[in-house]
Amino acid sequence: MYRKSSALFLSLVCWLCLPAYAELIPFAGMGGRAGEITSSSAKLQVRLTAHEGQKLNFSIEPASGEARVVVRGPSGAVVMVSDWQQALSESDGYVQFAVLGLNAGTEYTYFFEMRGEVGKNIRSSPVYTFRTAPAHDIAADVSAHITTCQSHQGLPIFDIMSRQKTDFLVSTGDNVYYDKYDVRSVEEAYWLFQKDWGTPYTINYLASRAAYFMKDDHDYRFNDADPFSPGTWQQKRSWEGYNGLTRDLERDDKDWLTHEEGVRVFNTVFPAGDLPYRTFRWGQGVQIWLLEGREYRSPNDLPDSADKSVWGKTQSEWLKRTLLESDAHFRIIISPTPIIGPDKLDKFDNHANRNGFMVEGRNFMDWLISNGLSKNTIVVCGDRHWQYHSVYREAVHEFCVGPTSAYRALPVVPSEDPAIDQKFSLSAGGFFRFDYRAAESMLDLIHFDEWGRETYRFSIPSQGSK
Repeated sequence: MYRKSSALFLSLVCWLCLPAYAELIPFAGMGGRAGEITSSSAKLQVRLTAHEGQKLNFSIEPASGEARVVVRGPSGAVVMVSDWQQALSESDGYVQFAVLGLNAGTEYTYFFEMRGEVGKNIRSSPVYTFRTAPAHDIAADVSAHITTCQSHQGLPIFDIMSRQKTDFLVSTGDNVYYDKYDVRSVEEAYWLFQKDWGTPYTINYLASRAAYFMKDDHDYRFNDADPFSPGTWQQKRSWEGYNGLTRDLERDDKDWLTHEEGVRVFNTVFPAGDLPYRTFRWGQGVQIWLLEGREYRSPNDLPDSADKSVWGKTQSEWLKRTLLESDAHFRIIISPTPIIGPDKLDKFDNHANRNGFMVEGRNFMDWLISNGLSKNTIVVCGDRHWQYHSVYREAVHEFCVGPTSAYRALPVVPSEDPAIDQKFSLSAGGFFRFDYRAAESMLDLIHFDEWGRETYRFSIPSQGSK
């Protein structure tokens, strides 16, 4: 009798609880992200997911529902509770919130509240943090990581970088490699970002700082892509592993993502602003420029000339105007691809290539020199798979970040151009960091390997605003 009564009681309890258990409350399965940080604003992003953590094919399935963000100041007081925002299926569950009216140089915490629908139970995400930029007239230390050419072999560097205190990350592009995983559709593109950016390494790292994300060819369409090439699929196998949504390399779909699809996916998966090129001020000492190299470029196969451009007329004019307007102690131009180089001889899609866009690149650097900007303007680039420091005409410095893993490292390409002085080059994986020391008005530019060991350091003292 006792056993029957107990079983009946447990059945009744389970029946009463069934609606709560059956209700789908979304998770924040890819963590929270803070991006596009200024001294008074931020873009905060979450992706609503049906489960927490990756499945066997590395996917983290999206969930329908809605979310809002709660932001707290240093004292713990709530400074903002957003409106609820619906997660749309065409956005793969990603939701972004614009946060305004923040204080400069201040650390904020935030978390997301998520529910399946209005009136249903709410799940709260973990708590994340970010720091706003110092006001432009404040002398403050600034430190940032810069990465490029991400691969799953390089994921452990995020754990190593987490141990270093920095204000933000800039990822210069190639955040994923569509062409290495047989990605040919928008759905597959979303899957690859789940695979490479839905890991504990990336989630934990981005939980404690802001990040700016840039795109290049591999996370836009395909290798060396411009907006015009149809890019018919020609690969015979997946280079780094099977596509998590299909293993059929002989399927009828032989096309890459279109230009429009590539832009839309990238602007969905990372916090995004109104324009892909933008500039951000970090106190009295640092201003960064994030350049766009795919959306506005001329066709790659045109003969090089003054009219052939990676940046396009509008971006080029904006870049020069804002550089002249800046009174920051250091101007740091971050480019997805090299401006100085050198690069491999068979490449043709960037400013370092004689059969590519070298005329535009050299004209721009000569403009920096002639306008007295070169002494406090630094270029940091991604794309190339080795670390280097090159100097153009003894005036313009470029630091190449190198890939996150030695798995992607390529042999160093030496320069035979007398206009380029190679100060340092190394075939290695790792990351890059810059530190602005306000008390000395000094900029340290540092390469690290995959284990966080310093491979090269170069320091530049400020010489005034120009």
